[in-house]
Amino acid sequence: MNKKVISVILSVSIIFSCFALPAFANEDVSDKKMQTVYSVLDKVVNKLVGGIAALILSPDWTKKSDYKTPDSFLSGNSSNEFLDEADENSSWSLGYSDASLLTGEEIGSNGDYYVGGSLTVDKKLATEQWDDQRVRTVAISDGRGITLFTVIDCYGMANTDVRAIREQFLSQYKGSKEITSINISALHQHSCVDTFGMNGDLVSAVFTTSLKRLFGKEVPGGQNKKYMQHLYSSAIDTMNSAVENMKTGSLYFGKVDVSSFIRDKRDPIVFDPYLNRFRFVPDDGSRQTWFVEGAIHCVGNGAGHRELTGDYPLYMQRYIDKNYDANFIYIQGAELAISDTDKTATESYAGDVRQYRDRNIDNWKKEESFNENTADIRAYGELLAQKLGSINERSENKLDPVFNIAFRECFVPIDNNILVLAAKGGLLVNNVVRTGLFKYEIVTEVGYAEFGSDTDGIAVAIIPGELAPEIAFGGTEKVLNNWTGEKWEYEPFKDVVKDRYLLVFGIANDQIGYLLSNNNWHSFFTENEEIVSTGKYAGATIASAWIELSKTVNK
Repeated sequence: MNKKVISVILSVSIIFSCFALPAFANEDVSDKKMQTVYSVLDKVVNKLVGGIAALILSPDWTKKSDYKTPDSFLSGNSSNEFLDEADENSSWSLGYSDASLLTGEEIGSNGDYYVGGSLTVDKKLATEQWDDQRVRTVAISDGRGITLFTVIDCYGMANTDVRAIREQFLSQYKGSKEITSINISALHQHSCVDTFGMNGDLVSAVFTTSLKRLFGKEVPGGQNKKYMQHLYSSAIDTMNSAVENMKTGSLYFGKVDVSSFIRDKRDPIVFDPYLNRFRFVPDDGSRQTWFVEGAIHCVGNGAGHRELTGDYPLYMQRYIDKNYDANFIYIQGAELAISDTDKTATESYAGDVRQYRDRNIDNWKKEESFNENTADIRAYGELLAQKLGSINERSENKLDPVFNIAFRECFVPIDNNILVLAAKGGLLVNNVVRTGLFKYEIVTEVGYAEFGSDTDGIAVAIIPGELAPEIAFGGTEKVLNNWTGEKWEYEPFKDVVKDRYLLVFGIANDQIGYLLSNNNWHSFFTENEEIVSTGKYAGATIASAWIELSKTVNK
């Protein structure tokens, strides 16, 4: 076929997939006839895009039968190493470190620094720097090996980059204690330099990918190599520093209700209403560390803007640093379709944030670093920080020094040809294997962790994408418009862990998109989530792998 014809078809296809479809999205369709129409249209679009994707030369993806698990996959503790209670050698130790990710060249440089979030036809380059982007790391141990949790201000990190960072860190690690696991997660800001690659130059990807791949040239993508190199080294520096700074101490767990700050945009209305805080107190009386999990999208500047901001977690950190003299690290939970309360509302949270902003803005303006553009984001972050500060010793549990963690590789089929097209065009850098002619799967990993003994402990689902909260906490049976007529076959994660309190560490060690239950799968034309998901059974694949892993280590 003539290359110009291919290019035109490909252009129309990718532009339709990435821009026309989202324009239809978020339409509530309960009429069964219309559901059938949309389902048929989905199949037509998927076939069309799949046909176009087949015309693009593939990257050098490994056959699944030839795939070998690399050393940079760390499986954690074996099942016989899982402890139910602390022994005489057990004691908590924890270290913390953080660093800026900005290089000073993100605005107006010769290099392309794309901004993560929603896609645009033109180059979505950063135009202003409003504040900072950071990487934060804690190293934790119960007296056995060390586990690292590194959280990055970014839209997402593919497992390929996660494993590369692990490999580089381990190659230079000189500590005496074994590294049990290394976890790298994204806070999923829609306002940070693109580390995932998806927001690259679409026009270049559409028209030049095949030719460049054919002649061995570099394929265009959204990652800036210089920035990624700096991110790698900054993350590794914080890992080394966190390990070096480890001190013995006590670990406490508490939570605070922030449901009035949260909006679930998709039925069924299920979400974790709490900010969940691990508070580490060193024995020597030095600075505490607050390790916080919450599930709220970082979209304080919207999804489509081009200014760089670390969003509300950055302002939580600054407030906690100043007012509570504590280190701060934040990790996203099960936040599919979970956002801050609608800023157009006139009551409740939105009004509270505006009132707080208006009460404080005159004092903020006296600060040399004040930026009026981030006033609402700052207000939101500071209010959340104050909520965390309201957790007192009476509402906390002291956790026994037991920490268990294990991982399993899994393979998620890519049934959504929009993502196949993006991957072939160089806009996704996930680890993909071939399972047949034009059939592909993403190689990823799930994890299960435990803090504390069986009697008072916390269980954690470590998930490589944006998990629908109902998969973790229950409520899949409450789906109002079950388009497919299918059942969800898996018990909620909270029931799997029995007496332990469940947390989710989301977008961890990979970003494979939205993870829905198959009975809540609608259409590319009616929801945003379906467009950026590997397929209808992505949620089921991850749920099955995680439940099997958690039951294996808890025999």
